[in-house]
Amino acid sequence: MTAFYEAGKLYAQEEGIEYDVVSHDQDSAQQVTDIRQFVAEGYDAIIAAPFDEAVDDAIDEAAAEDIPVFTVNDPGTTDSIKTFTAFGNAEAGETCAELMVDALEEQYPDREEYSVLHVRGAFNQQSNARTDGFDEYIGEQDHVEVVDTIQTDWSIDDSQSTTTDYLSANDPPDGIYATNMTCGIGVQNALEQLDLAAPAGDDDHIVHTQPDAGPDVNPLIEDGYIDATVDQPVHFYIPLAIKQLLDYLEDGDEALPQPGETVTEDDYSFDPVEHNGAELWSDPIWAPAEVTEQDGHTHVLTAGVVVTAENVDNPGLWGNIWG
Repeated sequence: MTAFYEAGKLYAQEEGIEYDVVSHDQDSAQQVTDIRQFVAEGYDAIIAAPFDEAVDDAIDEAAAEDIPVFTVNDPGTTDSIKTFTAFGNAEAGETCAELMVDALEEQYPDREEYSVLHVRGAFNQQSNARTDGFDEYIGEQDHVEVVDTIQTDWSIDDSQSTTTDYLSANDPPDGIYATNMTCGIGVQNALEQLDLAAPAGDDDHIVHTQPDAGPDVNPLIEDGYIDATVDQPVHFYIPLAIKQLLDYLEDGDEALPQPGETVTEDDYSFDPVEHNGAELWSDPIWAPAEVTEQDGHTHVLTAGVVVTAENVDNPGLWGNIWG
């Protein structure tokens, strides 16, 4: 979230935009209040990460006052939204499943069947999509079985304790899929606590894939404890939305990406800036973005970045900029 918000603020400054940021703190009622306040104060546009569907009414109210709303990271479910920019959570889950199967077959080439534990988050838009994408792909594999799914609140502590309880009462699986960054850290803490942590190539290694890399995940990838992740280009989400917002304010709906199109780095280019000792936005890892339609509005579906031991030191990854 720090990378997400700071990158947006930095880009707004680069563009000379008066840019205010508020946080809903996982409270949809607070976000509704904030959006209504922005409407009352006559802001030119709003960029939001809707916590849940309860925020839709406030977005509709903003649109009714001719204040365009662009969403990032979390989609929203109203057709009043101009565009939504983020990677695909379901697509990330599916890719993690593909990476899981590949890593299992490489780790245990002599086995005919594999078992996987699914450690998911609470029932919200992101978690559900990441879960569904993974489960649908694994369900098509005759030689891989999800032996159990355990739910956490996506925090490190709860993921660690929940995974520890499960593994203390059951045989270790061949692989574990965690549905976000903090959940995956909790899983690795549990494996360490139970003396089950071993790097890839070791006979006792438990294959681990997940969406989200990051400052605390990247060392685990580098050392072989996490086999692969699908990372988000979060430091591009708000800057991409700002570019679309400015185009809309200048030329209207026709200036926005349209479903069926592909957006490339040539369409939205960024001048790198120095931040935390790195060249922010120098590597357009968000591109290309396929433009689709979701819940009646446009989805600018950025690329997800597969991170393994081979590229975990890429300076363009947000976790290596905000690490």
